[in-house]
Amino acid sequence: MAVGAAPAGLDATVDGIPTDATTAAELFAVVDLLDGQPMLRRSLSDPSASVEDRSGLATRLLGGRVSAATLAVLTEAVKASWNSGADMVAGLERQAVRLSLLDAQRTGDIDRVSDELHTLGLTIDSNPELAGTLRNQTYPVDAKQELIDRLIADKVHPVTRALAARTVRTRRRNYARTVGEILEMAADLAGEKIAKVTVARPLDEARLARLRRALEAQAGGPVALQVEVDPSVLGGINVALGDDVFEATVAARLDQVRRQLITS
Repeated sequence: MAVGAAPAGLDATVDGIPTDATTAAELFAVVDLLDGQPMLRRSLSDPSASVEDRSGLATRLLGGRVSAATLAVLTEAVKASWNSGADMVAGLERQAVRLSLLDAQRTGDIDRVSDELHTLGLTIDSNPELAGTLRNQTYPVDAKQELIDRLIADKVHPVTRALAARTVRTRRRNYARTVGEILEMAADLAGEKIAKVTVARPLDEARLARLRRALEAQAGGPVALQVEVDPSVLGGINVALGDDVFEATVAARLDQVRRQLITS
C-alpha cells in the first residue's frame, strides 16, 4: 500500500463527500478490481480521454453496484490527472485509507488505531521470520493477510484490522514503511506532529505525560508519541521530532567518548 500524495485538491474534494464506514471498504474492493484489470485502469486514467468520458465509464462500470458515496469518490479520482493507471489505483487506495482514518477520528478512536498500528509494526520488526514472510513476493497475499489476522484477531479496533490487512499487498513496499506512512497520515488528520521516542525501558504514564508536554512546547502544538523500547540505548532517551533529534542516552555518550578518543 503506497500512501503517497494526492493530486492537488483531491483530498479536500473527497472530504466534502458524505461518506460512511462502508465507503472505505468499497473503495478497497474497487482497488482490488482495478488491480486485475490493466486495460480498464488505463482507460479510467487516460489523459487523452475527456473528464466526462472517464467519469462516465466509472459510472457505467460501478453505478448501482456501490454506494453513491463510493461512486462519487471514484468519479472525482478519475477526473484528476495521473501519471499512470497504477498511480490512479494507488491514489484510490490512499483515499480509502484516509476515509478509514477519518471514520476512526469521527468516533474518537484515531489515537487507539495509531497506537495499535505502531505496536503491530514493532511486533513484526522484532520477528525476523514473520517480517521475512511478509516481504516474500511469492507468498500468497491471502496467506499473509491470514497471518496478520491471526496475530491481531479481535484484539484491535476494526479500522486497525482493516488497514493491517491492506498493508501486506504484494505490489506494495515493506510493511514497516507502509505503516509509517499511515501513521503520518493519521497524525496529519489529527493535527499532530509525530515524535519517535526510543527508550531502554518502558515509560510509565506520568513520564509519558511529562514528555508529551515538553515536546508539545517544543513543537508548538499537539504531538503523537511513538515509543519503542530498545535495551541497546543503555538508558536515557532518544527523540526524533520532525527534522530535530534529541539524544540523551548512555549509548550515545559512550559513542561520543569513543569518537573523541579516536580523533584525539
